[in-house]
Amino acid sequence: MYRVFYLLFTVIFLSSCSSDEDNNQSSLSSLIMPNFSFKQDYFNCNLNQEYSLINIESFFSKVVDQSAEKLSKDLNLFLLFPNNDEVINSFIISITTRKNHESVLRLVEVLKNEGLEDLATCSFAIYQNNGIKLIDFNQTNNSLFLQEILRCRFNEEYNYGTFKIAIDRFSNQIKSLKIPYSSSYIQTKNNFDFLWINSFYEKNYTETLSKQWIILNDSDEIKDEFIANATCVDSNLYKAYKLI
Repeated sequence: MYRVFYLLFTVIFLSSCSSDEDNNQSSLSSLIMPNFSFKQDYFNCNLNQEYSLINIESFFSKVVDQSAEKLSKDLNLFLLFPNNDEVINSFIISITTRKNHESVLRLVEVLKNEGLEDLATCSFAIYQNNGIKLIDFNQTNNSLFLQEILRCRFNEEYNYGTFKIAIDRFSNQIKSLKIPYSSSYIQTKNNFDFLWINSFYEKNYTETLSKQWIILNDSDEIKDEFIANATCVDSNLYKAYKLI
């Protein structure tokens, strides 16, 4: 299963060719920056003793019903739960905004006032990392889906600019295949580290990817290009629920 995610991710990267020319290209590519369109924050939470997932679901349902009008219209709220864990004792609050720091503060305040800290211990450090949606699968009924988060780091002399063309090529191919999939690039405060986010909107996504994407002739070559460009530290898969 991990190979599916890995191959899907590796398609975005473009390796360089010869030494001197590559050095010049690397310098120029460092000037190319993503056209960031939103801010991303993740808050890691651990359930307090005697509370369960049912309590968390009930709490957030109440907050959304009672407080939605108080929150900014440009804010999206997601809950991420580890996939396939029999006992869930941790979760992630994912918030995206259109560069509106105040809306995140307001949501955190609402959650605290409504009693979230009685149910769980959360780290509410707001970093407002820059994000860009690379592939956006438009689907009206996508409140429940699977999301994979990969923590990655560019290899020496590589950066976002070195694989911009490959990102565009990848995006065009996926869109032409009409795979129910979306992806985002999140840049951390350290410009060498980033998150790559895969979102899958159907249960048999592995079969779909195997039949339509991984069988393409250049998949192995793309994997090699990825290895040259970046190293991913880990990959975690979550059940994602969109609340707002």
